[in-house]
Amino acid sequence: MPDTEARLRRVLNTEAPEPGTIPASARDCLDRAYEAAYAEDNLGAVFMARAGLKRAAPVETETILALYSVLVAVSQLAGRHTDAEKYLRERIRVLKDAGQDIQAAVEADLGTLLFREATERDLPLLEAALEQLSEAKAPPAVLADLQLAVAVARSRNGTKPQALKLLERAVQGYAAGRRPDSLSGALMYLAHTYVMTDHPRRAIATADRLLSMPANRALLASMWLLKANLAAGSGEHDDQALEFALTALELYAACGVRKGAVSAAVVVARLCAAAGDGATSVLAWRAAVQQAERGEVHEELTLRLALGNQLLEAEEYELAREVLEKLLERQERANAGASNIARTLMSLGHAHRHCGNSADALECWRHAVSEFNAAREYAEASRALLAIGTLLSRENRGADALVCLEAATAAARKAKEDDTVLPQALHALGHALCEAGDPDGLSQLDEAIQIAREFGAHWYEADYSDTRARALWALDRGQAAVSAALHAADLYAAADDPGSACNAELFAAQVLAETGQTSEAVTIFRMVLDQPEISRPLVVAANMGLAGALDELGRTRAADRARRAAEEAADG
Repeated sequence: MPDTEARLRRVLNTEAPEPGTIPASARDCLDRAYEAAYAEDNLGAVFMARAGLKRAAPVETETILALYSVLVAVSQLAGRHTDAEKYLRERIRVLKDAGQDIQAAVEADLGTLLFREATERDLPLLEAALEQLSEAKAPPAVLADLQLAVAVARSRNGTKPQALKLLERAVQGYAAGRRPDSLSGALMYLAHTYVMTDHPRRAIATADRLLSMPANRALLASMWLLKANLAAGSGEHDDQALEFALTALELYAACGVRKGAVSAAVVVARLCAAAGDGATSVLAWRAAVQQAERGEVHEELTLRLALGNQLLEAEEYELAREVLEKLLERQERANAGASNIARTLMSLGHAHRHCGNSADALECWRHAVSEFNAAREYAEASRALLAIGTLLSRENRGADALVCLEAATAAARKAKEDDTVLPQALHALGHALCEAGDPDGLSQLDEAIQIAREFGAHWYEADYSDTRARALWALDRGQAAVSAALHAADLYAAADDPGSACNAELFAAQVLAETGQTSEAVTIFRMVLDQPEISRPLVVAANMGLAGALDELGRTRAADRARRAAEEAADG
């Protein structure tokens, strides 16, 4: 995705916009004021709106009215209600001068209510005003203000279908009244309401209508992101979704709406990862982190963890380690909580392990166990202990590994919120005990198999049964191992995994060959080779096993044919 990569790098390398730069025209100041408001920069929005009023010519009535609307709305958000009322009086004066007496009267009557999100408590007053104005045949744009306010209040209390009809009427009213700024805002609200009421086609059509109009960058970006999420959600238009999300990211980043930019960057990152482009996904996560930092977005630390994990998936282990170590330092300084710290420690441990630093990996995971226990997240503590036990086992520290796996099983039994971790822990512990020559491991495996069966987890039942077969062989119980392996093969076949079924049959044949049951081994080797979906490595292994068994029976020609078949399969 070279174009995607180039565009992401431009976002990463572009400096944040200079807040003090004032556009030359009142209209551009208005757009910047809107963008600042969307970015939750109330001071910036007031600054730009005031600058716009200074630059506005007397004939720019609609722009002047919109600038006062921004000042009223933002002043309310900032808790400066006296300022809001002052700006509203100025707006009403402009309305009267422009001959818009009905609009002026409505705003004088309702005060600043029309310039904030109405609540359920406001509904009776708004509905009464809307009914009165409808009976008086008020202009469509005046009615639209009331329709929008009532729709917002109804949407907040869950009556979205009713809100939808009012929003559609408000859009018609603003269009008829030639109020483009009000129309674009209503279209944005309508598009999102269509999404929430499960009307994706209408949402896209509304977004496209808004995108065809002149509007500020934040508003346009919100529509591109809406379209990106809908396209990605369908699972059929990922290329389109990526283009839409990238456009949203560029627009949001350019106008400083950091939360929107973060959301868009995350969509880009996930789409790239799903397409198998790990490197570009990493760039998108970096953009998300950068935008979060610039906007002091609360989710910044969570995004950093996502970046670290994406770097792990992309096999950029040293870079992942650097990102995760810095994140851990910040989390500890910020008292980010035991659970969050533990998850970072788990990822950092994997980075260390891939970098060949086993001691550091073990230290991270042990610390993670402590943090997970402190947070009473026993399932995660169990998984951390399983990771430790697995690594210790690979380093031939079997006794230490067993201690960890026993602790993992004990933690899993306390994990009432997660049904999946106990069979995993029992499986690992049972296998390790049997490998160490302790037949008590079979009871652990039997319990894991029973749990999988009870939950209808057929593949896991097959997998645990396969492990039980190999555990029996480790305990020198060959005949039982063969029987268990063939049973596991049947379970794999029933779970729609013919490849694993062949593997289990191959293991049974190898045990038969090693225990002197050569004729039976030949039968099973040939049964494996007769399977239609057998992989090339299995063809090689089965033919080599068959050749050895045939040699034992003195059937040298047949053995040579099997060896040649193995060589041909190995050569491809």
